[in-house]
Amino acid sequence: MIAGMVEIVETPEQKLKRHEDALVACMAEITRLREENARLRSSENTAHSVLREVYNDPTASPAVRVKAAGLALPHETPRLMPERAPLELTAAAADDPDAGLSLAELVEKRRKRCDEAYAKDPQFQAWRDSRGFLLTGNGSSADGNGGTDSSGNTES
Repeated sequence: MIAGMVEIVETPEQKLKRHEDALVACMAEITRLREENARLRSSENTAHSVLREVYNDPTASPAVRVKAAGLALPHETPRLMPERAPLELTAAAADDPDAGLSLAELVEKRRKRCDEAYAKDPQFQAWRDSRGFLLTGNGSSADGNGGTDSSGNTES
């Protein structure tokens, strides 16, 4: 025998009592689980209601509750879905000559018109030339500024 340890000797009656108590506890747990199974399998329960019951059960393990909540979430919060086809919008009013153009076409047309107006403006020409911008014909340049050359022609 090791020093400081005391061996506990159980009488047969004590051992029987301990086993009977364990058996009563096991039978109570089995009864509880049977009732829970019957409740979960009843016809009024849907898969979603079972998941809700599991994640709301404080006696369930946290991992089981989190998994049940994750599985139930898509059914509790509706997804935002379009109710009809997307609108076909144009960037002009009905009486505008540009009314049938897509937004991209309209932007390209108006940029070209703006570039042409700047090409005819002597103040813009002087400003642009003083900074040494090299403009290209596609509306962009190496420095990020789009436009035309000093004579008003589009460079290629």
